[in-house]
Amino acid sequence: MRPLPLRTRGWLTEGIVLAAIPVMAYVLAFGFEYGYYIAYRFPQELISVDLNRVFVAGVIFLAGVLFVVILATVALALLPSDHPLARAVAQALTFVLLYLVFLTYEGRFDIFGKILGLALVAHLLYKFAVPLVTQRDVVGYVHKYQHQEEAKQLHPTLLRAMLHAIGPLPATILAYFCIAVILSVTLGWYLATEQVYYFVVAGPPEQVVLRIYGDSLILAQLDRPTQQILRQYTVLRRTTATVTLREERIGPLTVEP
Repeated sequence: MRPLPLRTRGWLTEGIVLAAIPVMAYVLAFGFEYGYYIAYRFPQELISVDLNRVFVAGVIFLAGVLFVVILATVALALLPSDHPLARAVAQALTFVLLYLVFLTYEGRFDIFGKILGLALVAHLLYKFAVPLVTQRDVVGYVHKYQHQEEAKQLHPTLLRAMLHAIGPLPATILAYFCIAVILSVTLGWYLATEQVYYFVVAGPPEQVVLRIYGDSLILAQLDRPTQQILRQYTVLRRTTATVTLREERIGPLTVEP
């Protein structure tokens, strides 16, 4: 069987990916708001995404892509270009640096950090440790790695078939986008659960502002002694009534069980 030529231009060109960036930005913005929905448990139908949020999500996504490209370029520049392991090591260093940036930004090693860490370790083991097991008859690690890569070419996996169909660069962008969607949902949930300052609407009953979507305020009743959000939600239109908001340090809040 002939090896799959991964450099063949796929049907999913860079132009199509660039044209799809607004859709990607909308999905990322929705994912961020979905994280708030997971944290606060208000009706999912109340989620609204406006152009401002889509624009911000698009800028962050493009900045993230640029950051990944810069990391990969610097890693490749620091390694010998003719070395067989240069590209693989540059890719691994990029993933490790991105993971460290994620942990630094999140500020804690929670379940999401553990899942991403396990996925990273599994990828590194598959990339660099498997050749030691499957190529035991070959002398020298570099030769083991080269023979393993040749074996992958002769026995293409589903992932390599996908790379052959859509092209390496668009596939990389799509993979980064899938990770970005997970991170956007995680970030929305994390910010909601760690939020300290809230806008409060005087009662009775006393209500707290969960999210503001355009002219709509998503409110929930507040149980101040227990620092809990009661599952009684109200949608208040700013255009129909005058609303007085008072910012207070009452968080972080939890949702009643």
